Parts: sequence; structure tokens; C-alpha cells
Amino acid sequence: MATRVGAGQSAQHEYERRRRAWRTAARRRFLIGLPVVLALAGVLEWWIGWHGVGIPLFGHIAAVAVVVAWCGTFTTPQHVRAWRSGADGERRTARMLAPLARRGAVILHDRALGPVANLDHLAIGHWGIACINTKNWQARGARVAVSPDGRTLWYGAHAQNREVAKARGEARQAAAALRRPLDGLPVDVRPIIAVHGAPVGRRGIAVFDGVVVIEARRLRSYLRKQRRVLSPAEIAQVGQAADQALPPKQ
Repeated sequence: MATRVGAGQSAQHEYERRRRAWRTAARRRFLIGLPVVLALAGVLEWWIGWHGVGIPLFGHIAAVAVVVAWCGTFTTPQHVRAWRSGADGERRTARMLAPLARRGAVILHDRALGPVANLDHLAIGHWGIACINTKNWQARGARVAVSPDGRTLWYGAHAQNREVAKARGEARQAAAALRRPLDGLPVDVRPIIAVHGAPVGRRGIAVFDGVVVIEARRLRSYLRKQRRVLSPAEIAQVGQAADQALPPKQ
């Protein structure tokens, strides 16, 4: 039986780790700068009051600035929030894949590939083995499309060739990890990028450099329509081997 691991777990943990680190650093900067701001405000307040050249408001302004700066230590920058968005996207993909598991497929989430990398999802069914990388691309008005010359995959104004290469690399690593325990069975791992938010191509799907890029809402239907590669017994065998060869990401 496959080990149950929550989808997006490692991304959520990384988000929480980075958020804690950011807030700790922000509060440290705040505490370092606080005495300087208060001292400067006090000196200016005294100087204005002594010379009578204006209304001494620097103390009040400094107090407001301190409150605003302290509140700012609770905010999280976008590059940290992106990890939470990624975890949310992985959980949504997991929910979309769940009905396949009820029909005999083996669905694994958040599996380690070496000491650093991980697989978002591994879907094993009659279609074979699919290595699925979730992208939660929510920029307003942005689309996912292949350039007219076929050399670039675009998400809005951002080239995603590196993400495609990463998806291919993860599929190759997963295949290498499964080849030995599945000696005698075909080990062909298909790389797929499942996109939440941004529309993909003209019909919700595109193929770029050997990687299927598909709107996540179409993923389950896409897998169901693929030709049969594995029998039910082989699905269980591959699923067990994958569960052991690709442990949960810590």
C-alpha cells in the first residue's frame, strides 16, 4: 500500500520556514534601527523647540513611522508567498487526481528525488507512469503558449523553457529510480506540467520539447483517454515499487 503523504507538504513547510526567517530578519532590522530613529527624532524635536522655527512634530512622526515599520515586519514578500501558492496548487491537483485512485490508479504526492529535488505528483495507471509538475500561474491576463517558431514556452511575458527542462529531468530521474526494481517492465515516465489559472494554448493543452503542458482541470480526462499500457496487476506492482524507490519528501 502506498504511503500517504499530503500534496504540497514540502512546499508548505518551505513557505513556513522562509516566512519565519523573513520575519525574524525584519524584526532584527527594526530593533537595530529603532534607537537611531528615536534619537534622531528627539534631537530634531529639541532643536526646533529650542530655536522656535516651527512646530515640533518630529516625535509624533517618528512614533507613526515606528508603528508602520513594526506592522511591516508581519508582511511577507512575494518571493516567499510563492511557496504557499505552489503548495495550494499542488493540493488542488491532488484533489483532481483523487477520483483516478478510486478507479485503481496509484497516485503519489511530494516524493523525494535526491537530497533536494522532489516530484509534485506521480500518477500510475493504465496510461503508464506520469510525472506531474504543478504550476499555480495566476497572473491576470497571462496565457501559456508556444512561440510561433516553436523555440519558447511563454507564460505571459516570461519564458518557461527552464521549467520544461526541469520537468523532463525529473521524469528521467524517476525512471532511473524505478528501472532496477521494475526489471522486466517498461519504465517510460511521461513529464506533464499541470497549470492552474492561466489558459494553455487554444484548446487547453500544448506539447513543448516532449513535455505535455495542460490546464489542470483537463488533466484527469487526458490521462483517462490514453491508451492502455499497464494491466491492473502491473499498476499495483509499479505503484509499490515507486512508493519504496521514491520516499516522501522530508
